[in-house]
This record gives sequence, structure tokens and C-alpha cells, in this order.
Amino acid sequence: MTRGLLLVALAALPLAGCGGSGRPACPAGGTAPVERGTQPGTRYLTSVAVTRTACGDRVAFAFEHGVPGYRVEYRSAKDARTEDASGRQIPVAGGAFLVVRLADAATARTDGGTLARTYAGPRRVAAGAAAHVREVVKTGDFEAVVTWAIGLDGKRPFAVAEDDGTLAIDVR
Repeated sequence: MTRGLLLVALAALPLAGCGGSGRPACPAGGTAPVERGTQPGTRYLTSVAVTRTACGDRVAFAFEHGVPGYRVEYRSAKDARTEDASGRQIPVAGGAFLVVRLADAATARTDGGTLARTYAGPRRVAAGAAAHVREVVKTGDFEAVVTWAIGLDGKRPFAVAEDDGTLAIDVR
């Protein structure tokens, strides 16, 4: 199965199996920052997807070689909409903003003088059928740090999960 098909299949799954009531067991989540330290080696982003699940909205980041270090947190509109390195303001739709900072991550691999993009998707990922996510915008890709802002309709609980090279942020 290709990486793209695997991400689509993973994003379409509910967060957990059904309990006795026939409803999925959704993670409680919260609004406090969630962080995991870096691992040795660069992780290469391959895709970003927004889907609707039984528990809410999911933003899934898929990587080659496992999930990098990350910090997911609510930031002010000004901070969330600021492009890394340049300081330029970038429009992001929404009333609240989750910022996903990926450390020891990249969207392209260099080999000598050749640049091979591992993420060829858009800087702006549409929310599609999501209920709370308005859009997901890449706001940085500088010195092995890739940053994305998730624009939401308001501040909501979120949960972070890792599975087989995918970092999933589930917004309730």
C-alpha cells in the first residue's frame, strides 16, 4: 500500500474501537500544550490531511522514518499567523489557533546539489467536511523546524496521537 493510501486509510478510522454502547471511545483531550522531544535523525513530511471522524476533526501529518519531536499548543492569532524566520504575517482562517511545531523535520531532502521534495502538497490545506477546523496553513520550514497553524472555529479540547509515522491531532 502506498504511503498516501495508508494515510487516507488511517485518517478515516475512528480514534478507537467501539465500546458497549456502539459509540467510539474518544480521548478526553484538553487545551494544555502537548510535547514530545526530538529523536535522532531528520523526519521527512510526506502528507497533510484533514478529515472528519466519529470523535471530531483530525489533522494528520505523515512522515518518512517516524514522527519527529513536536509541540502542539494554542497560540495567539498574531503568533500563529507569523511566518518563521521572516516574521511576515500570513492569513489563517479561524477564531482560535493550534500551532504544530515539528522539530528535526523537513519537507525536502538534499543530496549534493539536488533537492527532492518529500512533501509536494499545498501550503494551505482545506478543511473539507471538518466541523471545527477552518484550514491548516504551513507557517514555517526553516532550519529543520516545520510549523503549521490549524485555524479552528474556537478553542476546543484536542488530543495528540502517534501511529506508524503519523502524528494525528484530534479536535473535539
